[in-house]
Order: sequence, then C-alpha cells, then structure tokens
Amino acid sequence: MTKTQTHHPERSNQRRDIIRITPLGGLGEIGKNMTVYEVNDEAIIIDAGFKFPEYDMQGIDYVIPNMDYLDQIHDKVRGILITHSHMDHIGALGYVLEHVRAPIYASKFALGLIEDVVPGRLKPYDTKTVESGDRLRIGKIDVEFVRVTHSVPESMAVAIRTSEGIILHTGDFKVDQTPVDDKPIDLQKFSALGREGVLVLLSDSTNAEESGFAGSERDLRATFDAIVRQSKGRIIFSTFSSNIHRIQQIIDAVAPEGRRVFVDGRSIVSSMKVAHKVKLLTMSDGVFVQQDEMGGIPKDKLLIVTTGTQGEPMSGLSRLARGEHECVKIGRGDTVVLSADPIPGNEEMVARTVDNLFRRGANVFYRSEDKVHVSGHGASGDLKLMLSLTRPRFFVPIHGEYRHLVWHKRLAESIGIASNHVFVLENGQSFTVDRDRLVPIKRISAEGVLIDGLALGLADSPILTDRARLAKDGILVSVVSVDRVTGKILAGPEIATKGVVTDDDTMLTDLTREMKSFMAAHRMKDAGAAPDLQLDLRKFLTKFIYDKTRRRPIVIPVILER
Repeated sequence: MTKTQTHHPERSNQRRDIIRITPLGGLGEIGKNMTVYEVNDEAIIIDAGFKFPEYDMQGIDYVIPNMDYLDQIHDKVRGILITHSHMDHIGALGYVLEHVRAPIYASKFALGLIEDVVPGRLKPYDTKTVESGDRLRIGKIDVEFVRVTHSVPESMAVAIRTSEGIILHTGDFKVDQTPVDDKPIDLQKFSALGREGVLVLLSDSTNAEESGFAGSERDLRATFDAIVRQSKGRIIFSTFSSNIHRIQQIIDAVAPEGRRVFVDGRSIVSSMKVAHKVKLLTMSDGVFVQQDEMGGIPKDKLLIVTTGTQGEPMSGLSRLARGEHECVKIGRGDTVVLSADPIPGNEEMVARTVDNLFRRGANVFYRSEDKVHVSGHGASGDLKLMLSLTRPRFFVPIHGEYRHLVWHKRLAESIGIASNHVFVLENGQSFTVDRDRLVPIKRISAEGVLIDGLALGLADSPILTDRARLAKDGILVSVVSVDRVTGKILAGPEIATKGVVTDDDTMLTDLTREMKSFMAAHRMKDAGAAPDLQLDLRKFLTKFIYDKTRRRPIVIPVILER
C-alpha cells in the first residue's frame, strides 16, 4: 500500500468540509463500540462490536448496535475501519455487512480473527490490510492509521484529515513504552498531529477514574516466572483469547521448566493460529500437546491455556471450576491464574468461578495484589498525556460508562481545555463540528439490539419483561373445556404450574374448586363472550395466586369450546 506524505492543507483556500459524527455504541457503556464519520457526501465506520448482556437480560447472548442509521446512509459508506481485534470492536461486523457492503480495513491479525466473526453467507467480503503509519484515501476521505499499545497486537488509532482540522479517534490505548513486541505507542506521531491541528479528539475513557499510568505488559513477566517456580502441579492460565503478548509471556515463562502446553477452547486456538501465521507468536517445536496426550504427562510438566476470565458459563475455565471439563479435573496442587479484570457486569460470574476453583483445592491468582494483570486501557496519566500531546480544539470522551466519560471530561479541563469545548454525549447523539464550533444535533435511535440465538430484538421488547417474570414468579396455565352454548364445564379445569412456589397441593385443589365456582357464576350467554371470560378468568387466577403467595406469575387461561 502506498503511503502518502504528510501535508498541511491550506484551509483558507479550499472548500470547507461538512462533518457529522454519530456514535452508535460505546458511550455510557463498555462494549458495542461503533462510530460513523461523515465528511461531505461520504462516510466511514470505525469499529463494529458487541457487548455482553446486562444482568437483567435473561437468556440474551449479546447486544449489538442499532443499525437503523446505517440503512439511511449505506450508499455513502466507503469503508469499515477496525482499530483492533477485540470482540467489543469486531463482534458485530457480520450484522453490519447485512446493512452495508463496504471494504473492511484492518491489520493482518484482526482480519484473521474477523474470518470467524463473519458468517459464511456473507463471504466473500472485501478486505484491505493496513498497518500503523499507512495513510490513504478511502473514497475522498483522508485517513491515517497510528500505532497505539493495548492488550491486543496491532492496535491503531485513526486520524481523519479535513479542511477544518484533524479528527482523531484513539481506539483503545495505553501508553506502554516497553511492550512485549518492542513496538511502543507512537507518541511522536500524536505530538505531530497536535502541531498540525486536532479539531476534535474522541478518546478511550475506560480507566479515567484510575490514578497514575496503566503500566507495561512486560511488567507481568516477573510475576509469571515466580508463579511457575512455586507451582508444583498443573498451571491453568486464563486470559482473553486475543491477548497474544500475554500468552507469549506465560509460554516463555514455563519453557525453561520443560512444561508442555495444552490449548483449551476454540477461540483461543483460533487466535493463536492466526498470531503464529502472521508472526506475532513464537513457539518451540513440540511444545504443544493434544487432548489425548495429556494423560501421559506429569502434572508438574503441564500448562493449560484457556478462556473464561469473565466467568462465561460454557468457557473452559468455568467448566473446570464446576468439575464438568471432559478431560481435566482440578485438584489440590493445581495453580490457576486469571489474567484479566472483570468487565463491568461480569463480577458475579467471575466471583462464582473463583469460589468453585477454591472449593476444588486450587491455588488461585486473581486479585490486583497478585499482579497477574495490567489493563490495556490508559489510566488518568495516560489519558492526560494524550490530551496534552494532541491539544484538541474540541474533546468528546468515548468508550466508557457514563461516569468514566465525566471523569475524562474533568481530566481534560484539568489540563486547560475549556469546559464548553468538552462534550459528554450519549449513543445516537449526532453532532456537527467545524473549526469554530461543535454542535450536537438531533439524537437518533440507538438502543441496543438483543441477539438471542439467531433472533434479534430491541431492548424494550416485552420478551425480557416476560422472562424476568418467569424467573421471579413462574407461570400458571389453566385448561378448561366448556359447552359453546350453555357455558357449562365439560372437562377440567386442569392446572399446571412451573416455578410457582406452593406449600403443598392444597392450594391447587382450592384453586380448582374456586375456579369452578367462578365459572359457574360467569356462564357465557353466547360464543362472543369467550374473550371476556378469558380476560376475567386471568384476573381471577392472578388475584387468587397473589393473595396466597404474594407473587404474580404469568397466567395463561385456555378455554376450549365444544
């Protein structure tokens, strides 16, 4: 790919660009990051991720951004740009391609993982491999990719040059000057962009509450070496599947001890294969073992690398913790390392997994004091340095829950950015920006779309309300057959419950008797009264159960007419 030379546009002698920016995810939440950038009559999308369901989203697999706006502008979109390969930035790509068919611009490693994200029915799709330092035109939009450090290789920020100045989207980043791959964040480029003129900075806010700097990935090696030396049994190491540098460090730590490595889990196997293919992961010949080989390897010579740091029920680590893994049973002498912090909302699942591991006798390293994890997101020191280097005219904090955005706003103000030039926005809040002002405009529909298997639904769907009631109060179904003319009961009523707490069968016996009396007093006059009877019967059953249990189960009365 040809790299163009940096130039300073003569803004006063050219047409002024019309710029509109629309965040569709990642504001006021952790996950489903996606932002649309429109310059005149063209647009690019940066990232397309999902997020884990919230605690009250019973049975939902994950949540993706609302795509309605993409349907409105799909003819304008010239490219989909990926900052890095975490699922909260690529997990919704398959859904985006259902609405927009545009080339995907991403690193070699990210494109390798995207292969598993995009379903076969959408293949082939157009891809463009990019790397940090590349500057190109996507349509007429001038874009440059800038190297940042994060917890996944080949992470990049995106700089968009316009007549009004540079729009800078950092993606996820921290300031790591000693990364494992010896490719530090390009602070010189960010400083140069600042001198050229950053119109608006949109920057990662995840750890804005944290003081100091995030720390270097390389700092973990000493901890891993100590754990390996002290461990007399198996070591089970769990991290995000895409955290290749961390996996490399733990493999390097156990290599001198002659330990063999078993990789457990489809996602982590896929990530390691892609990383090895693009030369991001180095491994000695013969270090890996297959599942059927583990039985012949002493426990003190085995390392298991798996997923499950977020307590996902079907992950390798969760199955190990529950004693349900098909070939490994955790026991005394085993060491487990959870090398990740819980994503907000996952704390309870992670705590349950840790408890179960301790119950099985494992020695578990998971606390901040254990120093088995450093964040891939910059703390306040990292964020202030980015603000100081780029010196944006306007600032919009992104990628974080609402409190993180507010804390990031305060950091910007603390280094001298005027309060009226910092904007804390919400998903769907479009804004226009030029060299003189940033103006929020109408807010578009941006509520998350729920993914449940292959089905899609909106967050305010009554399905979630019903599931919550089912989980809390259960369900009661009554079936009765009546004469169509006289309204007399011909059979039943039969009553079935699931999840309705009763002391014994007495309540259901009483309910059957009372229901017969109710219907006798409510004899239908003609067939057209059936809907009224059904509604009145539901009210009667609901009140009876509430009076007896103080619960309101879902009540479904079924009336069969003969």
